[in-house]
Amino acid sequence: EMTSSLVGSEMCIRDRPRTGSWRRCNVKIELNLDPATKIMAKRHLDDTGRKKVASEVKRLCDPYVPMDTGTLKNTAQALTDGVLYGQPYAAVQYYTNSGWKTPRGAYWDRRMMADKSGELTKAVAAFCGGKAK
Repeated sequence: EMTSSLVGSEMCIRDRPRTGSWRRCNVKIELNLDPATKIMAKRHLDDTGRKKVASEVKRLCDPYVPMDTGTLKNTAQALTDGVLYGQPYAAVQYYTNSGWKTPRGAYWDRRMMADKSGELTKAVAAFCGGKAK
């Protein structure tokens, strides 16, 4: 919650000279803000929100992750600092998979962002209580 108060500004406008320079005025502004942690929690910008964003990225990346048996995409984990593809061959797939003329292939997060960044932005904004432009 934010409150503010101005002192002296009305007098400055009312008492200013018609010509010449302005009088020197003192203005006092007081802001009473909630602590940053409370604001962040209210907007889900804490670990809960970060995990939600990672879950959304994981969901949107799913059609872009290379798939043979589905193990790589099905074992991905949404963490607070990103998405973990924990299979031993994940890095090889990420950097070298050609995709065989499908959306699936190397750099799947970049492919997803090129196609669905607007959808991701809208989902995050809705979760945080904001609006996407």
